[in-house]
Amino acid sequence: MHADRGVMPRLDLQHSKGAQRRRRLKRGVARWNLDRQLCAEPTRRVATVTLTVRSDEPEAAIGRVYRFLARVRRQWLGTRYFCWLELQRRGAVHYHLVWLNPPSLGRVDLIAWVQRAWGSDRTQVRFKDVRDGLQSELDYVMGYAKKMGRKSYQQRYDEVPRELRTFMSQRLEIPPKELDGHMSRDEYLYVPEATYRGERVPEHLEVVGHVDHVVPPGGRCSALDKRRLRSLPAARAPGRSGSAEGTDKACARRPIKNGNA
Repeated sequence: MHADRGVMPRLDLQHSKGAQRRRRLKRGVARWNLDRQLCAEPTRRVATVTLTVRSDEPEAAIGRVYRFLARVRRQWLGTRYFCWLELQRRGAVHYHLVWLNPPSLGRVDLIAWVQRAWGSDRTQVRFKDVRDGLQSELDYVMGYAKKMGRKSYQQRYDEVPRELRTFMSQRLEIPPKELDGHMSRDEYLYVPEATYRGERVPEHLEVVGHVDHVVPPGGRCSALDKRRLRSLPAARAPGRSGSAEGTDKACARRPIKNGNA
């Protein structure tokens, strides 16, 4: 993001494969988090898992995390997770996984189970505080999606084989396109390449306003009306039952232009 005196903030357009992957990662984690807030059973436990591939060649990771997550889903029906790809400095692939409500340690030795399921390569399992731990992981991946500078090698996706997905999650309960209409967001205007005072100004997106997604006190988000049926019962939470029809307390969009309500 750039800002200049007397000029609205702008976002330079990047068309590389790596830039497109980073944008999809940012959009993907935002959708997953909103779906989690609206639909998930209460989050009682959070585990973060790191899965490393020993080989320096990214091709060696093809299919590894897919098979691991398929095994997790078969073992524990209804598992909720968000997993994304990182690169080490030497080019090796490893994955970060946020796992909601993993089996309790009283039921299973999760550290040993993850190691057996992943294989001989290195794994790490940590258990986090539900409130601060989950938020810190979400902040990390959102920051990671735009990481620059000293650790930018972690997201050099341009040379990553197309068979390796940037991120994966369980199937969302609300369709992704529906979730997009219920997120706060900036509004942009496309500005083509031009010359200004003898200098070339590349094409860019100029921020012209912001739209807030607002749920009034005691209200509910109407995205829940598009919720898919699941085999597991959903948790009942205040403001999450019923229909948006016949109520004036459904969510709404509040446009904000140039930073002013």
